[in-house]
Amino acid sequence: MGRKNCLLQLQRVDLKVIYIYDDIKQKNKVYQYIYSSRFFRKEKYLLKVASAMINANKQKLQDFFQGNLQFEIPFFQRAYVWSEDNWIIFWDHLIGEVEAYENGVQSEHFIGTVITKQKENKNLSENIVELIDGQQRLTTITVFLKALADTSKGDLPNLKDGIESLLWFKDSFSKKHYRMIHSRIDKPNFKKIMETPGDIDDEDNSSIIKSYQYFIKKLETFTDHQREMIKQVLLHKIPIISMLLDKDDDEQEIFDTINSLGVRLTIAELLKNYLFKDKELIEYYEKEWQSIFENDEEQVEFWSTVRSSGRVKRDNIELLLYCMLIIETKKEVRLEKLFSEYKLHLKDITIKEKKQFLLKLNDLANIYLEMPQKEQLVEISYNDEIKRFFHLMENLEITTIFPLVLYLYNNIKDDQELVRCFKILESFVALRQICKFTTKNYNKLFIQIIRSLDKIKSEKEIESSELLGILKSFNEFGNRIPTNAEVQEAFQTSILSNKQAGAILYIIALKDIDSEYSDTKTLSSKSFSVEHMMPKKWEENWSNDNLDELSKFKRKQKILTMGNLTLITKNLNSKLRNQSWERKKQTLREFSSLKMTTSFLNYENWNEQTITERAEQLSSKALEIWSI
Repeated sequence: MGRKNCLLQLQRVDLKVIYIYDDIKQKNKVYQYIYSSRFFRKEKYLLKVASAMINANKQKLQDFFQGNLQFEIPFFQRAYVWSEDNWIIFWDHLIGEVEAYENGVQSEHFIGTVITKQKENKNLSENIVELIDGQQRLTTITVFLKALADTSKGDLPNLKDGIESLLWFKDSFSKKHYRMIHSRIDKPNFKKIMETPGDIDDEDNSSIIKSYQYFIKKLETFTDHQREMIKQVLLHKIPIISMLLDKDDDEQEIFDTINSLGVRLTIAELLKNYLFKDKELIEYYEKEWQSIFENDEEQVEFWSTVRSSGRVKRDNIELLLYCMLIIETKKEVRLEKLFSEYKLHLKDITIKEKKQFLLKLNDLANIYLEMPQKEQLVEISYNDEIKRFFHLMENLEITTIFPLVLYLYNNIKDDQELVRCFKILESFVALRQICKFTTKNYNKLFIQIIRSLDKIKSEKEIESSELLGILKSFNEFGNRIPTNAEVQEAFQTSILSNKQAGAILYIIALKDIDSEYSDTKTLSSKSFSVEHMMPKKWEENWSNDNLDELSKFKRKQKILTMGNLTLITKNLNSKLRNQSWERKKQTLREFSSLKMTTSFLNYENWNEQTITERAEQLSSKALEIWSI
């Protein structure tokens, strides 16, 4: 199902199910219909969804913006994250319904599902419900209505006041109550839109502010009569399915169910809700969770930034939580089942132990924040040893090493000893990559190392020599250190991807300029790309030396190996293409500055023999860098 909302999927299977809810007495028909649906036939979470939906009704949006009804966004909910892609879809659907109405076409556009939970209200004049699911669309609609009001021209005298009366109401004491009660990050920006929109700065990066600005631009050319039409269509022709949970219902079960059926609720949101449903833990929320993960938009953006793990994409907070659980349990953790694994781990521990867990998570998150990432890893020197390590892991996409990395950060106080550990791990990973040793078992391997180090830690401080001893004790192909002979052979025969080869060659290039005589000791990895000195399409401009078919095949293999690869600027790459060796030499002499390229430009010919010689020199350099 991917990331699509399972409830939307249900309604798209057959819209009859929406209308069944108009008669609550037909409860059995609901169950029978859902059971017969091909879409839900094999879903083990079926009864949970069906049970929740018994209190569901199809409603007009008008019903959500009247009386003293207020929607409170629980503190564990994510911030507003909709972007222009979402606003465009909302706008197009709304205008489509306006045009249908004006043309006399019977139509309505179903906008989704809202799940709310009744709260115990201390004041009888209030009717506050918790917005469990649907805050993104209801926030968007509320911001849209405010933009609709703020762009009115005054041609319809009561239009602006009429729209704003949907967004808030006043009690008998003339106190204003907003229809939506935002919390944390979105609260000040939402308040600014509602109260002082003239103070909004064009440079503001808040998603909620940007949504307001987007709709202002869309609406500014309309007449007030058109705005009135848009308002009426929105309130009466854009239905929604409303599910109201009783105050005793467990919203965690609903969260789990929706997530299991395909909605992209993040692991962090689910874990946060699971932890802080314990009232004794709520006091820890601001200090141990919000302060590190949700204090401002910059933090939220960082933790939601996606990192690659091979073909799998994981955001920073998910990767942190993965590392945390491995460090806690010293066991293999399935990333795709991370929340389930956390529930099993936290299920039977005491409140005191959960508090300790939050403290440890906070400590680990602070370490994670300090690790060099992204832009910090673009331009480095050879002696930036920590950054060099992370640059290589980032570009080789080896995130399974992160639990071990965080474990070392957390348990080694001596900075120099920590650096030595990272140099050992860099050598281990780089040499294995050059030799194309498998990475499939890295998750198990690094957990095994953590276990071994943990035994040492119980007796004495961890030292880099202990880590090296553990690595040298491995003797199986899946986890051992390659021999020097294997590395030398790999430079002659291994075929790496351009990204892998580029990462290895970049470190070698840094080593080449690591001299007291060099006028620059840093290189920007973004400036370079991998170039084949003898091009893949060598037949176009290179002599075939009367090669037979077998020799041609061997040449095609040889030109993919490390000895034939170098780094050049990206602009130069497009210029060289399939040039002959004579023309390529002239171009490289003029524009290339890297020693790994320029030191070979005196060769009269470039062929299998010279590729072999260069591979030998590169392997010597690699073994010098990554000695272990």
